Amino acid sequence: MFDIGFFEICLIGVIALLVIGPEKLPRVARTTGLWLGKARGMVKTVKYEIDEQIRVEELKQSMEQAKTTLQSSAKESLNEVGSSFDDLKNQVLEPTDQIKKTNLKQSTTKSAE
Repeated sequence: MFDIGFFEICLIGVIALLVIGPEKLPRVARTTGLWLGKARGMVKTVKYEIDEQIRVEELKQSMEQAKTTLQSSAKESLNEVGSSFDDLKNQVLEPTDQIKKTNLKQSTTKSAE
């Protein structure tokens, strides 16, 4: 976080020793260490939660893409099946239409005689 070197830490320690005194300095150092530990823990927790939210958003996006892909492939498959059924229907109906026309011609020629 901060760019604090050894010299700066020594200077802070000497000033704290002069201001606080040698009797209270260990207790203040311990309290300061606890606060820094808690602050680091909170920062770590916040960072973890942010990372988790990012992962959740990425997962939602990938699920939406998968859903879109699945829907488009399903539509294509249904269209192919529908066109196959239409082709089959036309193949089945063509011979029956020809038979009907042939029968109609035969019946009209017989009735004309």
